Amino acid sequence: MKKLTLLGILLYYTTDIWTQTYQTDPLAARVERFATGLPQEKVYLHIDNTCYFVGDTVWYKAYVTRSDKGWLTDLSKIMYVELLTPDGYLVERQQLKMENGTAHGAFTLTDSLYAGYYELRAYTRWMLNFGRYEHPHSKYTEDMFYNEQMARDFFRDYDKLYSRVFPVFDKPKEAGRYTKDMTMRPMRRYYKARKGKPEIDLRFYPEGGHLIAGTNGRVAFEINDEEGKHLEAELSIMDSFGKEITRTRTLNRGRGVFTLTDMKPNEEYKARLHYQGYDYEVKLPKVEKEGYALHVERKDSVLRMIIQGTNENKEELGIQIQCNGVSKAVRKLPPNATGKDTIDIYWASLPTGVNQITLFNAEGRIYADRLFFVNHHDYDKPLITIEGIKQEYAPFEPIELRMKLRQHHDADVSLAVRDHATDETTYDNGTMLTEMLLASEIKGFVENPGWYFEADDSLHRQALDLLMMVQGWRRHDWKMMAGLAHTQFEFLPEKIQTLSGSVHQTYSLLEETNYGESAYIPAIANTAAIYTTAQDYSKKGGIDPALAKVLNLQDLYGPLIKKMKKEVNVSASFIQDRDIVDVSQTTQNGKFYMPSAVVNDNYVLFLSASDSTKSEKYQRRRKRKGFMDEQAYPEFYVKLDPFFPVFPKPYSYYQDAAFEEKFALQDSASRESFTERKLNTVTVRSKRGGLRRLDHGKPALVVDAYEAFNLAADYGLNCGMHDWRTFSRQVATAFFGDMGMDRHFYLQEQYDGKILDFMPEQKREPEAGMSMSNAQMKKYHRLRHLDKLYIYTDYVLREQGSWKYSQTNQPEVGIDYRLLPNDGVRPTYRDRRYAAKGYSVCTEFYSPDYSKKPMPDTKDYRRTLYWTPKVKFNNKGEAVIRLYNNSKKTVIAVEAEGITTDGKPVVWKSEADNTYSR
Repeated sequence: MKKLTLLGILLYYTTDIWTQTYQTDPLAARVERFATGLPQEKVYLHIDNTCYFVGDTVWYKAYVTRSDKGWLTDLSKIMYVELLTPDGYLVERQQLKMENGTAHGAFTLTDSLYAGYYELRAYTRWMLNFGRYEHPHSKYTEDMFYNEQMARDFFRDYDKLYSRVFPVFDKPKEAGRYTKDMTMRPMRRYYKARKGKPEIDLRFYPEGGHLIAGTNGRVAFEINDEEGKHLEAELSIMDSFGKEITRTRTLNRGRGVFTLTDMKPNEEYKARLHYQGYDYEVKLPKVEKEGYALHVERKDSVLRMIIQGTNENKEELGIQIQCNGVSKAVRKLPPNATGKDTIDIYWASLPTGVNQITLFNAEGRIYADRLFFVNHHDYDKPLITIEGIKQEYAPFEPIELRMKLRQHHDADVSLAVRDHATDETTYDNGTMLTEMLLASEIKGFVENPGWYFEADDSLHRQALDLLMMVQGWRRHDWKMMAGLAHTQFEFLPEKIQTLSGSVHQTYSLLEETNYGESAYIPAIANTAAIYTTAQDYSKKGGIDPALAKVLNLQDLYGPLIKKMKKEVNVSASFIQDRDIVDVSQTTQNGKFYMPSAVVNDNYVLFLSASDSTKSEKYQRRRKRKGFMDEQAYPEFYVKLDPFFPVFPKPYSYYQDAAFEEKFALQDSASRESFTERKLNTVTVRSKRGGLRRLDHGKPALVVDAYEAFNLAADYGLNCGMHDWRTFSRQVATAFFGDMGMDRHFYLQEQYDGKILDFMPEQKREPEAGMSMSNAQMKKYHRLRHLDKLYIYTDYVLREQGSWKYSQTNQPEVGIDYRLLPNDGVRPTYRDRRYAAKGYSVCTEFYSPDYSKKPMPDTKDYRRTLYWTPKVKFNNKGEAVIRLYNNSKKTVIAVEAEGITTDGKPVVWKSEADNTYSR
């Protein structure tokens, strides 16, 4: 019933947006209704430690809130948390069942992983309706897919999803000796640092968004080097005649501000600066002849907004202020002969947090907008206290902590107690408070966000306002909320586990061939050798250039792909142990959306479709015949529609940089190791862009061959049938996209380490790469014989578009096919078969009991001494936590985070962890 209600709300807003006129339904009212009817969700993850070592477990608690209310969400009941490698490849995705807007889980950092800066990414499906855009890609890549819609779904990307980056160090060579060494993934090639004039990134942000002729305008700027590191610099601002009109310099984190007075139409301002012995000149945005400039300042108890126009204002304007998407103030500006208006809003009427001003006209044209931060200090008083922390604990000593909620006796709080000796200070050190009030409203990464809340003096206020001014992105899109920009709400808030997908016509694969033999391709009415390796055979001679390229799906089968003309029955079988649940549904417009069995952990899913006009007897016979034959053709191509994000965001410089301000420790014992050796400082064994020796024992990815086939089929890179001739290209596209290239990247195949690299019609000879019988080679052509795919590449998914991949430095991909050991064979099927995962079930954190004195030789190397995702408070808001120390003298760090029932962030950190209480 709730799903239907929400669907009704969606239909109501969609209908209202596109049928009402601007005159009868004011834009500001639409925005107000949108915010309360379709609120966004925000995520925050509290993790148990500040750094990890390979082999550790990352424990986390997820909090999901409503943007309009601030309290824990009642919209979504399912969320997703992903662990990504430093390069951006997926390690694991967990589906979590949320109880009252929270969930918890754990990721194991297995020994097969590298060290580096890993990322936790978290979202709900409802969040994926907002901030969508098309990921950059080359046009040719779209022909790799079954149809255009599948290509669009693959390249769908998102402006803002929750992200948390943390360091993972090498596995200790000696138990208990936590040396902070970081050996990165080995690469094949050495990317030399560029010489000569260094690149800089200098950007200008006029207040309100535009420079308007005849007005005075403040302009914020931000300057970074090519890696994103903030620079300190002095700028000279010049007019069109080369005359310096003002001089300014950076104030905080590479940001600064200056004022341009009485700007002339078509004036072309530019900035000059000197950096590392080189001169730079960067143009400012052009001065526009018409429009309105917006200036915002706080005057005592009011927020003052000054609007300046180029001439007489002949139209009615509106100003709307939002916080978390919710409208907080609306003012109308009647036509004005002077072209200048001043509006005051009581500062106390605006909530703490990021507020957004929008200046618009009756047609919905946005003339100016601006973010600003309000701080009423209503979060300054700590909402929780923790007592009983001693300066130091002896080995195995009991620890007792007394917790008490203040003012609120009902809050959801997670608690971590850790050995402070291996704590690592990073720039990604946000808390529940900084995330909900600040970072979630800002695109990209905000380094060390707690600094903005340390004081409310002029320095911190100015720095925070500069951060607001250099934001060109808005979490809450005013035009979309006002109904002026069409948006499609593809996902409802998930309440239960579901299956969603689509059904399509299948097609016949090309005739079976051996490696190196040609096949007739009806789509091009010619014969050609089909290869998955990307060779420029046109340069070899004797080959038609039209046939020498890498042939994609549309080249091979495009004319054979037909649209569905009727609806069909979709059947799904959920199998776990001896339990089987069958679900079926008739498609609507070729799509299905059905509730699934409630499943925890791993299960098997079979998915098929059948002609609903055929008799049940025919359907049963058709289903049995060829069921376990992967070469048999299914009646239809059935696929799940992947909704999860494909592409990782690039790290900013500060997400994987060592923290420059060294943390002052309270006591020497806090740096004592289990082996009584002093802990080393961080050693990164691969510098940015440096040499990493290729290690064939360390691939970038290891994936199950059947799972890789399923992924390619769900993305639309095949028709649900396995074809070994194009499989490697499908897999490479599924995991790497097009690498930002305008041509296919080089792809090399190996069969258990033996290289395949043949020109068309070339005989297989040892010097060509391998000597293998046809019978043995054919085993690599069938899923039933394949075990894993070992994938090697120079490519870092986070660095698409990097200068490192230009010209002759273009990366390569190698896929090594591994057979099942001992000539093993796995079951394979005609229809879709998935090794699926239901709700992730988290084990309980182990906390030893040393109430009885441990044996003398007992060693306890725990760094996280205690973790609970939910502290149990009594009716007085009190809780007592009991645990035991590890096997050395220890200074502990205690960290509690959570949220009250009315949406107040709860944050408490002990003195050893840089005391911070909210």
